[in-house]
Amino acid sequence: MDDLEIIAKIRNGNADAYALLVEKYHRPLLTFIFRIVDDESRVEDIGQEVFFNVYKSLKDFDERKGTPFSAWLFIAARNRCASVFRERRGRKRVGLEEIAALPDGAKNAEDMLLEQERMVALDACLRQIPEPFRMTLLRSLEGESLDQIATAEGISTGTVKSRLFRAKERMRVLVREYFGGKKYEGV
Repeated sequence: MDDLEIIAKIRNGNADAYALLVEKYHRPLLTFIFRIVDDESRVEDIGQEVFFNVYKSLKDFDERKGTPFSAWLFIAARNRCASVFRERRGRKRVGLEEIAALPDGAKNAEDMLLEQERMVALDACLRQIPEPFRMTLLRSLEGESLDQIATAEGISTGTVKSRLFRAKERMRVLVREYFGGKKYEGV
């Protein structure tokens, strides 16, 4: 059963169906949250808050916008993590003597959160690229030349170019969809 079918059941009064969504997304969501907050003691609490808040606002989820439920859920988690960072920022004070010990050019929490979100998005989208396109793209990203990829995969350089083009086009579409953009015809 896909997410939209489960959401339809919930909206029709079957509150127990939400457990299916929680079961499906529990582990990936907690991993996502941990990568952002890097605090094991807070991960479960934040995850529960996110699932509870998403359940309460499920009536506002509009599948006609083309945003997958998973993206909507992870955006809610990202927003909750940002709130946690704001709360932390309000609690911790650094004395003047400690300022010298801070690394120069340190990223702020928002930059770290955005960078982490980009990495999670790229990883999620890359997993959706079918083989053999994914392997060709990964080899290219690792710095292999077209000739090296062709030799390793036993194909022509022209085929490598074609696969790379198709993989990059598909990644553009997937990343756009991941961040809530319109769905476009994929490659």
